[in-house]
Amino acid sequence: MDAGRVEVAADLAASLATAGTVQAAADAVVSHLAAGGFKLPSVYLEQAGRLRCLAQRGYWQILDGIPCDVGVMGRAVRTGRTVEIDDARAEPEFLFAAPDLLRQITVPVRHEGRVVGALNVESREPFPSGARDTIERVVAAFETRLAELGGPPAESIAQRVARLASAMTELTEEADIHRAVLAAAIEFAGTSTAALLEPDGSSYARIVASQGPLSEALAEVEPIDLGQLDGFVMAGSSLYASGTEDSDLVMHGRLRDAGVGSLAVVPLRASGEHLGCLVVAEATERDFEPVAMPILEILGAQAAASIRAVRTLDELRLRARQDPLTELGHHATFQEELRARLAATPPGHQVALLLVDVDNFKAINDRDGHRAGDRILREVSHALASVLRAGDQLYRIGGDEFTTVLEVGGLAEAEDIARRMIVAARRGPTTVSVGVAIAADGEGADDLVDRADEAMYGAKRSGRDTAGVAP
Repeated sequence: MDAGRVEVAADLAASLATAGTVQAAADAVVSHLAAGGFKLPSVYLEQAGRLRCLAQRGYWQILDGIPCDVGVMGRAVRTGRTVEIDDARAEPEFLFAAPDLLRQITVPVRHEGRVVGALNVESREPFPSGARDTIERVVAAFETRLAELGGPPAESIAQRVARLASAMTELTEEADIHRAVLAAAIEFAGTSTAALLEPDGSSYARIVASQGPLSEALAEVEPIDLGQLDGFVMAGSSLYASGTEDSDLVMHGRLRDAGVGSLAVVPLRASGEHLGCLVVAEATERDFEPVAMPILEILGAQAAASIRAVRTLDELRLRARQDPLTELGHHATFQEELRARLAATPPGHQVALLLVDVDNFKAINDRDGHRAGDRILREVSHALASVLRAGDQLYRIGGDEFTTVLEVGGLAEAEDIARRMIVAARRGPTTVSVGVAIAADGEGADDLVDRADEAMYGAKRSGRDTAGVAP
């Protein structure tokens, strides 16, 4: 690089003055730096939390959409200070746009006192003396023109939709997805109200989330009329109505009575499954912009995919915590519950552990086969669970062993529940033996389980179909 060529050229201000857009101004900047001997200059501006490349010279491939907290450039944007790297190989944050880059100078770009991007210059060779000052002067000139042009360009509709779609993939709760898609639908459609409907039976639908002044009125619309709206788009098409005054359809009359003057409906479909629909509505009659329906369709598709993903993840999590035969919690979930109860029992209450074993199960299994044994285990689990109090959980922790962790006022309450379990089991093809243990102060989970287990075997030695109490 020629050290004599790093000064800001006299014509830079003129080039920037003729730039009618921010894009053109960024191009003028990198052209000027490239002409001055800086072979790899680029200008990035922040949009929706990512740095987007507006102009560059010398690169065959461009890193784009860089998160604002990533890399050397992200450090400059985050701190608002110029960053200079002399050896990229020793810099863990360096992002290699080419394998042989060694040096980098990144200067933050500001607008109205806020960092909005960066001018980045990279090199395979040492920078000449004064390079940093030169680049900072170029940034100052670019900032002046940026202010004259009104600041960074607004985010495009496509970028906003893409940003929302990307954000929704990070959400792990359906309620959060609902809020995000409703707010975006109102923004993009320009309506006051949006709602999400899901099928409720073969001909009905219900509102699962809504936002806007027409929410209460829509909630009064009959489920069968909401079902008709959902049914119109079930095959994958979309629907909009800018006015229904001339329609004599009963459904349209009821929508008018609810204060709806215009609406649009798009399906929520994921992996061939119809999950419902997205509705945007306005009290006045209005025409939708041509771009509105495609955007709403994209929102509906992304919302459906995100909802389906969250539901699938919830199902997998539930299965991971369940015994597949009885759909009860398994040994690991029982251990979590037991330790949590022991650690957080309120004053005046005690933790009781009831350990239940099916009597003569091995003999039944050997005589009638495993299918019959599985049927008995399911029947016993339903019987035992049916007599527990609201909020109490039953777990299957072994082949024919069940347990529950109870918060009780004393031993008598725990024994009463044990007796109810024994009576419930008698209505089936077998009986159960129950061991009851009340946790002592400071007692650990393993010791409590051992005492309940010994009490249960004591019940079996006493003739089965009864309860034993640990001392």
